[in-house]
Amino acid sequence: MKTYLHQDKTVSKASAFSKVLNETEFTSVLDPDGIRDYHARIDMYFGGEPIGSINVYYSPNKDSYKMTAQSVNDPRHREKIMDYWQMFIEDGSLNCKKDHICAYVDGSFLGGNTGYGAVIIKNNTILHEISGKVDEKYNRHHQIGGELKAVLETIQWCKKNQLNDIHIYYDYNGIAMWATGKWKAKNPLTALYQEYMLKQDLRIYFHKVPAHSGNRWNEYADALAKKGSMQT
Repeated sequence: MKTYLHQDKTVSKASAFSKVLNETEFTSVLDPDGIRDYHARIDMYFGGEPIGSINVYYSPNKDSYKMTAQSVNDPRHREKIMDYWQMFIEDGSLNCKKDHICAYVDGSFLGGNTGYGAVIIKNNTILHEISGKVDEKYNRHHQIGGELKAVLETIQWCKKNQLNDIHIYYDYNGIAMWATGKWKAKNPLTALYQEYMLKQDLRIYFHKVPAHSGNRWNEYADALAKKGSMQT
């Protein structure tokens, strides 16, 4: 395989961004045939279907990177990918950024009861807390039911407060996978969740965080979910 000038730096950055994208509603694959001098191509998918590709460029003179997404035809996908790039390039992650409204959601199954929790923040300040115990329809799915309920309650809060976009941070893959159609909904609850999420006009950005890894706000949401499960 031919080695290109600055290939290591370009591929390293493109691979890191591809990994981050795979924690959102998109799936991405670095194309080994799309590597050239100062350039690497990433093929993009949404809901299992190809939606185009993006290109990561390296400038040795400025020691900087840029990303283009012209071949992603759907402007909604293109804009969200550009937003994810901007967040990634700032600190290499998709952590909640300044002036973003972010919701950390979680579910908990304790003592036969399922609770849900969400903390909504902006600039590291709590805007709203959500906590409660689910009904039997959700409870039979244990913690997953709580996770889904937390997202649905968060969306309702956003609609009530006339928000245009929300960044949802989750630690269970189904949150984004069912919401975006990446996973097929195989039971009535996930089907209900998927149908509701797919019809939202609200711009929703999904971000995966490791469970119980010390993330402050993820742990906060977990505590709210546990609190909810203990409600009488």
